[in-house]
Amino acid sequence: MNTVSDQKVHIISSTAVEPSSPTPHRLRTLNLSLLDQLFPTPLAHTLLFYAGCGGGGGGGSSSNESLSRRMRASLSQALTDFYPLAGRLTSSARIDCNDEGAYWVEARADLRLADVLARPDGTLLSQFLPSSHPETSPLAAMGCLLTVQITTFSCGGVAVATCSSHKLMDASSMAFFLRSWSARCAGRLEGGRAPPPRFLGDSLVRAKELPFMLSDYAGMESCATRRFVFEGSKISALKAEAVRSAKSGESTRFTRVELVLSLIVRCALAASRSVTGSSHHPTLLRQMVNLRNRMSPALRENDVGNLAFGINILCENGESTFEELLSNIRKEMVSFTKGAEASGSDSGELFSIACGSIGKAGDFFSKWKEESRFYRCSSLCGFRFYDVDFGSGKPAWVTCLSRMKNFVYMVDAKGGGGIDAWVTLDWRDMAVFERDEELLAYAAPNPSVAHRVMHPSRF
Repeated sequence: MNTVSDQKVHIISSTAVEPSSPTPHRLRTLNLSLLDQLFPTPLAHTLLFYAGCGGGGGGGSSSNESLSRRMRASLSQALTDFYPLAGRLTSSARIDCNDEGAYWVEARADLRLADVLARPDGTLLSQFLPSSHPETSPLAAMGCLLTVQITTFSCGGVAVATCSSHKLMDASSMAFFLRSWSARCAGRLEGGRAPPPRFLGDSLVRAKELPFMLSDYAGMESCATRRFVFEGSKISALKAEAVRSAKSGESTRFTRVELVLSLIVRCALAASRSVTGSSHHPTLLRQMVNLRNRMSPALRENDVGNLAFGINILCENGESTFEELLSNIRKEMVSFTKGAEASGSDSGELFSIACGSIGKAGDFFSKWKEESRFYRCSSLCGFRFYDVDFGSGKPAWVTCLSRMKNFVYMVDAKGGGGIDAWVTLDWRDMAVFERDEELLAYAAPNPSVAHRVMHPSRF
């Protein structure tokens, strides 16, 4: 918890932003799907930083005020299409689209953007999120589905933070919303209108009563969060090593996320063994995957909802190597993709796949209980967050935050090809993990972002 002396970001004002046009009565209720229901309650956070005039040396307060007015007005217009975001969550599977509004927060930062980018710090970054302030943190508990915080730096730079309910929006949905909103703000809409979102709700899979939810196992106590950056060249080297080590006949179509995740989990397991002195901790790794391009027919980017699902990678051997983890992840991904493609738009098949995955995880925890280790990964890679331009340039940096224990959060690194990974572990595990030589051979611990901001935006 930040003390008053630690607080660098201060709220100036906050208010609800309603849709510019009322939501028709026939759209006033959105019933959510099983996939929406399976997502945990905590908000999903996205942070976009935009450099000020002259790279952070000038003022620009009047232009920032103009930007804020444009963003707020265009948000109201965007909410006409994205009307559930202006509603309220009334249960785990229902949204009342009542036009109460998204929440808009304006803040100022007593520092320069360069100070943030020089050495990104999770504790400081959390101050740019409306969920971290006493004035606005209760909004989620009241059913608010979207809160936006606009923070102006002393140099003229701007941070745009979105906190959205995971009950409605996955990473692809949020990226599509941000691009649609920013295009409206910048006046880039062809024919005056962006491709409208299609809220799937329960059209694919209806919500069900489930006896077991994975969110029950998301501890947050005694954790430490660190950032590691994997450059594209390092990921290529890691892939080359993985391909050389692969067994004959195994798929070697490894993705960036699979490679980085396998290395991180390998090092996390080694750290846990070092701390506990035991290698007999079976592990469940749950990785989120995008369903849109894995269904038949494929869904579109403007299909809004939680079209992501978690695959389970079980490791009963606590000494799994990088190659073993990578092979298991690839096999599960191939198997899951085949199942999703075979199910097509058959809601019964999708429900069967979802329940089977949850049941498998439930059996794991029932069998191993406190002996087990549970790791999660969520990735924002490939969703074009760096294309979010409100009219004065693309982001200088995009990042995300999560403080859940044993959680790996990934986003595209600035410049393309690389990955920024935020890793949260027990603090004792982290003390060993962050010194792992194999990890440090491929990852840079929290390097500066400032040197990458070559062409700052103008506000």
